[in-house]
Amino acid sequence: MTRRPDVAVIGGGVIGLALAWRCAQRGLAVEVHHDELPGTASAVAPGMLAPVSEADFPDPALLEFAHEARRSWPAFAAELAGASGIDVGYATDGLLLVAHAAEDRARLAAMYGFREGFDVPCTPLDADELRAREPLLSAEASGGGFATEDHHVDAQRVREALRAAGQALGVRYVDRRVRSLDEVSAGSVVVAAGAWSPSLDEWPVTPVRGQVVLLRDPSGGPGLRHGIRGVAQGQPVYLAGRDGHETIVAATLDHTGFDVQPSAQATEALLRKAVALVPALAGHEVTETRVGLRPDTPDHLPIMGRVPGRSDAYVCTGHYRHGVLLAPVAADLMTELLVTGADGIPAAFTPQRFRSAKERASR
Repeated sequence: MTRRPDVAVIGGGVIGLALAWRCAQRGLAVEVHHDELPGTASAVAPGMLAPVSEADFPDPALLEFAHEARRSWPAFAAELAGASGIDVGYATDGLLLVAHAAEDRARLAAMYGFREGFDVPCTPLDADELRAREPLLSAEASGGGFATEDHHVDAQRVREALRAAGQALGVRYVDRRVRSLDEVSAGSVVVAAGAWSPSLDEWPVTPVRGQVVLLRDPSGGPGLRHGIRGVAQGQPVYLAGRDGHETIVAATLDHTGFDVQPSAQATEALLRKAVALVPALAGHEVTETRVGLRPDTPDHLPIMGRVPGRSDAYVCTGHYRHGVLLAPVAADLMTELLVTGADGIPAAFTPQRFRSAKERASR
């Protein structure tokens, strides 16, 4: 007879799997319910651990949370690799911030200027200094900087490693779509279903589509030395080398619901910006296009904590573009809440903020 789990996690992305692993480490019996629907964000995520270059919304609570997560990643990656036997591709060689043309420099400065004051060095670089660090950059690159503490991980390997580490501790994985909290019998239930979380409760989470293109160099030439967060033709683009001769190009931002069909127009736009920054990519082959659905909220902050009005239900969703980065600290805080009742989650992330707004609107 199967033991009734102490915790059931609904969602098998990086956030849900990290939470399940941490709960199992604390001796809890854990189930993860997940249906691998097209668009699962962390199945597509390029793996940026980038509190400097990826924080689009300068909310103090989110920025501090992101930097805490960044500081936790070296130990988290080492522990996860040891527990699973899987190399998660954690790279600490920093990220180049690159403006393609002179008019892109103002956009780059506006995107990253508010990060001053955090313990994350971001060294300004002129065009020659950029190309010294990354010889494949275009001769037209006009300047930028180097973010020492923006790192990178293989998000798909992280998911694989988390599942393996959890399985080694007895986590049970149930491959099914949960459509109601009442379908799950457990001591506590955690909604970590990303963009699909609203199907389980009325959370204001919306999918934001992001497309990623994978390129391969048929000549086997040298790849990128660093990840690149660039602005070309006034628009951001992210590039990272992977497995020697591959390059990830990411990512678009589109509000098109649950459409997960790759778009030729989005692919062309990504490649145009990528080639503007790194001309050698024009000769590479497109090997795959992927679409992920990032779970966004009206204030772009996560929803984490107890579900109002339900003593046995919790929610951990809405991490938008930051799910992989935030996974270690989100899992730790949610596990502590589940195990001891201690709530160290930032007050800005409380689920109650949306329930209170809904109650005010109904009066």
